[in-house]
Amino acid sequence: MTQRREEHWSTDDEDALDWHERITKDVIRAITRRRKDLGLSAQDVADETGNLGYEVPRNVIANWESGRRKTITIPELIVVAEALDVAPVELLFSPALGGWVDYLPELSHPRWSALTHFTGEDRHSIGMYRLRLYREHARIWQELQEEHHDAFQLEFKFFQQEWPPGPNEKRDAFVAAIRERLQPVRAQLREIGLEVPYLAPSLDFLDAELPPLNTDTDLEDE
Repeated sequence: MTQRREEHWSTDDEDALDWHERITKDVIRAITRRRKDLGLSAQDVADETGNLGYEVPRNVIANWESGRRKTITIPELIVVAEALDVAPVELLFSPALGGWVDYLPELSHPRWSALTHFTGEDRHSIGMYRLRLYREHARIWQELQEEHHDAFQLEFKFFQQEWPPGPNEKRDAFVAAIRERLQPVRAQLREIGLEVPYLAPSLDFLDAELPPLNTDTDLEDE
């Protein structure tokens, strides 16, 4: 569900801000809330970003929260989210803040709707077919690993002579399940010109069964 912005924003303060400033202010509100929920100081967050290899100084965080700095870069968003142990998208469209958010300058979404549209999970989104295929692939692959745990573990033994007695039946069942349940999704990815996710060295032969990579497909038409 989406509606025009004026139906959900009424304060003079918010109306005075440009869209990019409103989006940034919203992210900073989410950062501040998460930081306080964790009982961390701005210096704590700065120190952790430094440990992660891309320091966001304490004064930058303080300037965000005071409103003196009105921009946040993508690298800053990623590393601060990691320092706060939260997904970056949850800071960008934080469901914890409630209400509506301006996904576009003149188009508001409920926060959860904005988040799922951004991540491609919204079933009403156009052009998300590729992401759905990758998610379906990840889901099936995880199920197969769990259902065929013993055989999956064997894939990490580089020399078959080291395998325990009687593994062939388990491995054959594992490969058969991949062909039946996973290969159709991998074939669809190939057909629309996308690389298939990596499996394991000993399963490389399965990729030879897939159609060739279609590099002529116009992905924008999907």
